[in-house]
Amino acid sequence: MAGTERAGTAMRRLSGGIVSTVLSDLGSGRRPLTDEALDQLPAGKVVEHIRGVLVATGTLPQRFEQMVRPERHLNDLVTSHATAEGRKILHRYATWHLLRRLRRCSRGNDIT
Repeated sequence: MAGTERAGTAMRRLSGGIVSTVLSDLGSGRRPLTDEALDQLPAGKVVEHIRGVLVATGTLPQRFEQMVRPERHLNDLVTSHATAEGRKILHRYATWHLLRRLRRCSRGNDIT
């Protein structure tokens, strides 16, 4: 990020509070600088902002967030179910019906 055209602006926006804690973890090697590592953090505007800056500066590759968000939400929903049988049924439904239909509709384009 230091090599970007407006490195100072990017660094000022990312300094302070939880943002600096997350970046400290990423920069120190305690947490790898990957999409998967950011996905393990609590979802919210802070993590989305960090990801956006890292993508904009070329530190992370761009990914199709409109597919990642529903997949994460459905995964959270499935894992929150009380019984193993219920989780299995929800997982099948989410994978073979909802996500499949969403992928077919999107074909890499923006979706609502």
